[in-house]
Amino acid sequence: MRIAVYDLDNTLTRRATFTPFLVFAARRIAPWRLAFLPLWVALMLSYRLGLCDRTALKTRGMLLMLGRADIAKLEELGRQFADRRVASGGFMPATLALLEEDRSRGACLVIATAAFEFYAKAFAGYLGIETVISTRWDGCSIEGGNCYGETKLARVRQWAEAQGVSLDDVQLRFVSDSFADEPLLELANDPVFISASAGKRKRAIARGWHALSAD
Repeated sequence: MRIAVYDLDNTLTRRATFTPFLVFAARRIAPWRLAFLPLWVALMLSYRLGLCDRTALKTRGMLLMLGRADIAKLEELGRQFADRRVASGGFMPATLALLEEDRSRGACLVIATAAFEFYAKAFAGYLGIETVISTRWDGCSIEGGNCYGETKLARVRQWAEAQGVSLDDVQLRFVSDSFADEPLLELANDPVFISASAGKRKRAIARGWHALSAD
């Protein structure tokens, strides 16, 4: 069995999605919350300084910019957000070529991302990918933690086990732009690191991963 797992932000999509989605959704749910953008920037800085983890950061961002918005409303806005991104050439051509290669080889296609489920699934729909492993929002908190790093690996393992397979017994390709995805990249038979940065690609090659230019 062949499984091909793809990250979303800066891997399938050209750019990150979370802050742009917060702005997009706030503008439609409660435009007055856009006045909190400087506070959101300060929160991101606090994360970079190690004062909070990514789960806490994203929880605060959601509550700050969108409040306790209804999940159905977030899903609707997620579809609109994906529509706009895709219409403006939001996908990475080099990664799409890999995806079509995997599709032609009969691989089981999966998106595993720290992006929130309510818009990650909208992007996946454009790509014909049914399986999305992502960060889950219950309206006020993140269920099970941010789907990132070791948590992402654990979530992918859980999904595979639910299909009756072990990741250790399949041909696994994993594609990402982030060194935070090292747990999955190290596990994969075919780890692919994609980046516009020659320096990052060089680091990836030194770890034994394939490197692909995002240019």
